[in-house]
Amino acid sequence: MDIKGILSSGLKTDPEEEKRLWDEYRADPDNSEAIKRLVEIYIPLVASVANKMPMRVREKVPVKELLSSGVIGLHHAISSYSDDRQVLFSTFAYKRIKGAIIDDLRAQDHLTRTQRNYYREICAAINKLTIELSRPPTDSEIAEATNLSIANVDRYIGMGHDVVNLDEEFRDGLSYMDVLPDHKALSPAEAAHRSLALDKLREHFRDLEEREQKLLFLRHFEEMSVKEIAKVLEVSEGRISQIYQKIVLKLRALMRIDETL
Repeated sequence: MDIKGILSSGLKTDPEEEKRLWDEYRADPDNSEAIKRLVEIYIPLVASVANKMPMRVREKVPVKELLSSGVIGLHHAISSYSDDRQVLFSTFAYKRIKGAIIDDLRAQDHLTRTQRNYYREICAAINKLTIELSRPPTDSEIAEATNLSIANVDRYIGMGHDVVNLDEEFRDGLSYMDVLPDHKALSPAEAAHRSLALDKLREHFRDLEEREQKLLFLRHFEEMSVKEIAKVLEVSEGRISQIYQKIVLKLRALMRIDETL
């Protein structure tokens, strides 16, 4: 069952049964049947946490992995919860479930500390320069601000492309990836929010360099593959990924400026 299916199923028990299961578990913490039933009851809570992870996380990490990590957090929450905490179990467990998912995502991050620091510096430089210049910075300007060569700027941006950037995970505002079509049903509020974001992105499209505009046009209007775009622009597929990621960072910076106006 997928996340939506789990969420729609809701709790499959009544408060009395839930209390009975807790009583059985507290009387015998090794009662595997009581543990199993408690986990089944709170699986929708795990799905809720997984479903609230940023879209860029859900696009890169299989749903089953998010749920699996969340269930581990749920087991830890069950074993460490007690009534004298004076807090609902759902509130107590939510933080443990989210923490377990985030810990697992961090474990999957293949960047070294130095590489991630360079990636952060590049992102910060793009944001700072965008504000100062009121436009996206050029490759040379980014390189000068970070004391890196243009080649190394591209290399570190490419390294950051396939990882989940946890430092940006819970910041307000939409990223460029958040507003790309995902062919999933949206609520009216979500649809309106996305429409406004897309309007802003269309306005900023002309702020990009000519090659960046062409790449976006080929990717999202002509719906060409990375391989096809690389052939048209006469560069490697890896280079296309680097340029695309740089576009994402520039557009995020422009969107953040919009949020402050």
